[in-house]
This record gives sequence, C-alpha cells and structure tokens, in this order.
Amino acid sequence: MKPRGGALLPLALVLLALAGVLAVMATGPLGVSPGELLAAAAGRGTPEAELALALRGPRLLAAVTCGAALAGAGAGFQILFRNPLAAPDLLGVSSGAGLGAALALLFGVGAALVQGAAFAGGLAAGGLALACAALTRSGDGRLALILCGVVAGALASAGLGLVVVVAEPYAQLPSITYWLLGSFTRATLGEAVGGLIPVALGAAVLIWLGYRLDILSLGDEQARSLGLNARLLRLLALGAAALMTSSAVAVAGVVGWIGLLAPHAARLIVGERAGQLIPAAMALGALFALVIDRLATAFGPAEIPVGLLSAAIGAPAFLILFVAASRRS
Repeated sequence: MKPRGGALLPLALVLLALAGVLAVMATGPLGVSPGELLAAAAGRGTPEAELALALRGPRLLAAVTCGAALAGAGAGFQILFRNPLAAPDLLGVSSGAGLGAALALLFGVGAALVQGAAFAGGLAAGGLALACAALTRSGDGRLALILCGVVAGALASAGLGLVVVVAEPYAQLPSITYWLLGSFTRATLGEAVGGLIPVALGAAVLIWLGYRLDILSLGDEQARSLGLNARLLRLLALGAAALMTSSAVAVAGVVGWIGLLAPHAARLIVGERAGQLIPAAMALGALFALVIDRLATAFGPAEIPVGLLSAAIGAPAFLILFVAASRRS
C-alpha cells in the first residue's frame, strides 16, 4: 500500500517537541520562557527556570519515553499478527511487569529495585509465552503465540491478585495500587534515562526490520520464498516489542490504550508500511502521553493517575478512529 501523508510525520514530530517545551515552561506556577529554559539547560538560567527544569524534566522525559515505547510496540505487534486489536500486553508483558513491581513493593525495596523487578517480570512473562509457543510446534505460529501470551498474562494476573490480597492494607497496598494505575510523577532523571536506553534499542530493531515486517505479515512461506529467516526475524521483532513494553511499564506503571490507539491514528496518516508506521506511531504515542500527563495535574492538587486518563480518553478516541477508518475503507 502506498503511504499516505508522509509529510505529516515531520509535523507530528515538531508538534511533539513544541508540546514538550510548553509542558515544561508554560504550565503550573513556575512558568518560564523558552529563552530562560535554554539558559537553564546550559546552567545559566534563573532559579525559577532551573527549578522548573529539575522538577518537570524527568517527568517529561518519562512521559515521552513510555508513550513512544508503548505505541511502537503496539504497532509492531499489529503488523506481526495482522491483528488491529493487538496491543503491547499481548504476550502478558504488562501483567508480568506489574507482578514484578508489586512483589518488589511488597518486600519494601527501593525505587530502583522496583523498576528492575518490573523490567524482569515483563521480560519473564514474554519469554514464557515465546517458550510455550515454541513447544507447541503449531502450524499457525501466530495463533500459538497469542494463546500462550493469554496464558502467561493470566498467570501473572493471578500472582498479582495474590500479592494484593496478602499486602498490608495501610502501608503496602496503597503504593501497589497507585503504581498499577500508572503515573509519571515518581520518575527521576536516572530512571527516565535508564528506561530510555532499552526503549531506544528496541525501537532501533523494529525500525531496522522495516520492510521485513511487511513481508512477515504476509506469512512465513512468503518470507522464506524471498530468502528471509522468518522464525529469527519474528523472534527479533517480538523481543524488541517486549523489551520496549517492559521498559515503559517499569518506569510508569501500567498505562493502557496508548499502544492500541496511536498505531491506528498513525495508520490513517502514513499508511500500512512498517518503516513509516512505527516511527509515526511512536511520535503520536509520545504526544498522547504528554497530553494525558498534563491533564493529570490540571484538575486540582490531587493528581489523577495517567492510567485512568488514558483509558477515559483513549477508549472514545479509538472508537472515533475505528469509525473513520471503516468509512474510509
């Protein structure tokens, strides 16, 4: 399919950059100008600008990273499985990351270990799904992966429910519940940068695969006839998408709908080709994450979890996109 509106991708990136700058400089009681912001980044800004950058910079970076990661992983899954409803938690990665973080919070470890446990839990759930699918030796590898991902997610959800039951209701349960609802508030600069590195690695793999993903979506026989190792390429793509998802959940908790909504919006702009769809979805996902993060603090001193806002905004937005796409086709 010929890509549509390819010139709009740079526009989306520019809008993302402008939204990020505005989010840092123009919201809240510490409003700063672009010049003051640049001076603060260079170490020569006013105390107000430096404070705004220190307080909002890590949060901004975490929002951009997580939004882009979830959207890119969602686009990769949708291309691979030829399923427009495929989402980043398809292999149980989000549930596994939630279980890992909940266990870390249950044992009272530090924030860095909570992030590491979430990352390990997400990769473990994804690895379990891949291993079970490999053992089935099913003729339809995509169906086996989906079924094994459902099983891995169900096991992780059961473990998470058990953790919630045994958690101390006043000291441990509130922190576990708040983490599972998703938030960019607690992200430090080190955690945001630590999440950015695996996300960038996974995105680089998906973008490098490019047209190979388009061929894989046609089936293994078509890929093999063109000299491609379908199994290896699929494992690379799934591993990259799982890495991006677990990194995002480790930084921000469970934030849904971005990985489902952003690829559909990007598909209406640039078309179906993976080389354009994945970067466009990541740009729109980062922009959506920035918007819901700003809305989370716009209704008073009590912050609304971004996971709730992403569902409240993403569900009707997805319905609108679905109707628009159906009418166009």
